[in-house]
Amino acid sequence: MTDTTNTRPAVASITEAEIQDGKLMAILAYIFFLIPLLAARNNKFAMYHTEQALINVILCWGGYIVLMILGIILGQIASFIGCGINILSMILWLVYLVLLIMGLINAAGGKVKELPVVGAYGSKLNLVK
Repeated sequence: MTDTTNTRPAVASITEAEIQDGKLMAILAYIFFLIPLLAARNNKFAMYHTEQALINVILCWGGYIVLMILGIILGQIASFIGCGINILSMILWLVYLVLLIMGLINAAGGKVKELPVVGAYGSKLNLVK
């Protein structure tokens, strides 16, 4: 059974055969997204999950870098601000990990479902063509 909650034309046209063929590459996308980018460019299911994994990595790493810069700058002013930013960084890593696990579960289950919060940005930015 395929959960096609996304209405993008490329996603709506994913067949059951593509899901079965691309399941391993979709799972690998959440571990190391370059593998499916190089090995499964023609599989829409694998590319969909590669896009979801890539946007998760970009947004979480970008947020982490911003928090670390703020921690360095504001940590010089007051140590409790730097400590608070470190706590926010840990929460960001936890969110990243939860989204990663959710993506792995979706890929292993053959579901075409966006990740909460960050998944919508994948379709807007269209990172994987």
